Amino acid sequence: MEIEPQLVLFTIFAAVAGFMLFRIVKHGGFKAAMFGASIDSTVGSVRGNGSKMVKMPITVHKLGGNDPAKTVGLEVVAKSAGSYQMLPVALSLSEAKNLIKLLENAVGDA
Repeated sequence: MEIEPQLVLFTIFAAVAGFMLFRIVKHGGFKAAMFGASIDSTVGSVRGNGSKMVKMPITVHKLGGNDPAKTVGLEVVAKSAGSYQMLPVALSLSEAKNLIKLLENAVGDA
C-alpha cells in the first residue's frame, strides 16, 4: 500500500488547523490563543514611534488562567499599508515588575 503525498500534506494541514481552532475555543479568541491564556481585561495602549509609514501600538492586557508565568500580556503590533504583524509577549508577575523598573530607569535617565 502506497501513501499518497497529498494525503500526508492534507493530514498535517488539518492537524495544525485543528490545534489552532482548539486553542482559539479554549482561550476565548484569536489573540488569547496567541498568548496561550484568556484575556481578562485590556489595561491600555500606547502608540510607539515607528517610521511614517508604519504604526506600532503596544497594548497591555491582564491575562487570566492559572498559569503564573502568563499574568501580563504585551501585544506589539506593526501595521502598514500592506501588512499587519502581531507579536504577543506573555510575562509573569516578576518579569512585569522587572520591566517596570527598566522603563522607570530609562525614563529617569532621559
